[in-house]
Amino acid sequence: MAFQANQQQISFLLGKKIYSIPRNQRKYVWKTDNWKNLLEDLDFLRGTGKAHFLGSIVLNTLPNPNNDDIEYYEIVDGQQRITTIVMILVVIAQIFKERGEDALFQGLLSYIQTTNINNNTSCTLNTDVHTCIMNLVSHVANRESPYNTMQLLITNCITNKKHDDVIEECLKYFYDNLSNRNTEEVASFRNSLISANYVNIKTTDEDAYTVFEILNARGIDLENHELLKNFILRYTVPVNNVDIARQAWKEEIENRLGKNLSSFLKHYIAHKYGISGVTKNRAVYDTIKRNTNIADVNILFDDLKLKAKYYQQIICESNGQGEQISEIDRIFKFMQSNRSLLFRPIYLSLLHQNELGKISEENLVKALKCIQYFFVCYNLISKETSNKISEGVQKYAFQIENEYSQEVLKNFLKHLRDRMPTEEEFLNTFKLIGYSNHCEYYHDSKNKQRAELALTIHEQIKSGRVEIPTFTIEHILPDSQNRENAIIGNLMPLEENLNGLCKDKPLNEKIQFYGRSSFVTARNIAIRYRDNVDNFNVKNRTKIMAKELYNEVDRIVNAI
Repeated sequence: MAFQANQQQISFLLGKKIYSIPRNQRKYVWKTDNWKNLLEDLDFLRGTGKAHFLGSIVLNTLPNPNNDDIEYYEIVDGQQRITTIVMILVVIAQIFKERGEDALFQGLLSYIQTTNINNNTSCTLNTDVHTCIMNLVSHVANRESPYNTMQLLITNCITNKKHDDVIEECLKYFYDNLSNRNTEEVASFRNSLISANYVNIKTTDEDAYTVFEILNARGIDLENHELLKNFILRYTVPVNNVDIARQAWKEEIENRLGKNLSSFLKHYIAHKYGISGVTKNRAVYDTIKRNTNIADVNILFDDLKLKAKYYQQIICESNGQGEQISEIDRIFKFMQSNRSLLFRPIYLSLLHQNELGKISEENLVKALKCIQYFFVCYNLISKETSNKISEGVQKYAFQIENEYSQEVLKNFLKHLRDRMPTEEEFLNTFKLIGYSNHCEYYHDSKNKQRAELALTIHEQIKSGRVEIPTFTIEHILPDSQNRENAIIGNLMPLEENLNGLCKDKPLNEKIQFYGRSSFVTARNIAIRYRDNVDNFNVKNRTKIMAKELYNEVDRIVNAI
């Protein structure tokens, strides 16, 4: 590895130079603690004759497009510090500008902007990550700019508030801390900043990514996805496709997944390598890197893009408004709404095998439905914890992805069936579900949600419909303070208008309205008890509903 290292001052770093930030690096992420530490360090050494040490800054030399005396560099490591320094100098320049200190103001301009041989002026920091920085420099350097106060500068130059909010916070922090000082103190702070030392490491293009990885532990630790992005771009083949790869990472991974990128990578290594439960910093990245030959980086990247597409579907971010939702997407929506994360590695493997043509659409739906009903029985009704089955899910996610056969899929579904509570255990938990407007024990939102869930699943089983319309909960026998009349066996889904007609009528009068319902469970009650309403028994119906739901998992397992 070839590089040059020299200790230099910030004044040398910013004179007649232009820096660009590679797109594989993260956005600006420093926060108040980082700014506070830098401010205090510079203030502490101010006037002592000692210089603050900023650490190492790694630069990759770029060609000069104009053959003039300006030097061009790509920042490999140190962009957080350089960006902060430029913004501090913008703040100081603005303070001098507001106070009419023209000589001090002009003296700063050469640090934040550079004029080339063609008399074109550019910001010292040339970045498409936070373009507002270049806009800020342009306006603060222009004596005729209408944005003659820091607030106007921030308001008019930072237009993407969501993307650049941290830039705004940084500017406000340093302006608030420096603007209350007299001009001599501000100038002294400027001197302390530009005389700060750093180790300037210049490297070649082929070594840039290696150096970046070695030095990533400085400052705020990089996220797993940031390290992975750098690794992929480092070994992209051919080399001239790096820019294409950068764009693909942004569009097909970052934009697809957003804040879900970290969870995606954890579930990715679970389904790909059979490894889960990693929590330590870099562990996900280290796992992927350890399992990837350099020659196969392009294959890894293609796989990540493909699985990101699946994950987007799993987290219900891929359906356009107004589009018809498939049965698969409805299941994912259900699992997402109930905050189920455990089965996502399985989903990645199943969707992949379906796209490869190894799992039919029919069997994919059956497998997903089996998972859904298992989740309902095991987690939502029986209140069992997921950690009891997580190891098995991880194991089968890996097998389905890497060793798929029909037998593997059947073994996984049987694995779920074998971990179901017994029918008696399930009934004992199921009969505790209930909702009432009058019985205090059952009158809360959690009970209502559990009841709606159980009624929805039961209606799906009885009707065969995937999409269940919105309904109100009907109490077949009067809703009272009687706890028995609040339990699930006395509840059923019913349209709001029909529920209103039923009100407090006796069951023999309600039957006619049940018969007009679009819900199969309501019509079944009407048929069964039309001539013998006295035979209706809440406890018996509770047992029947529990058995029907419990047996549905068995039916699906045996159907594949």
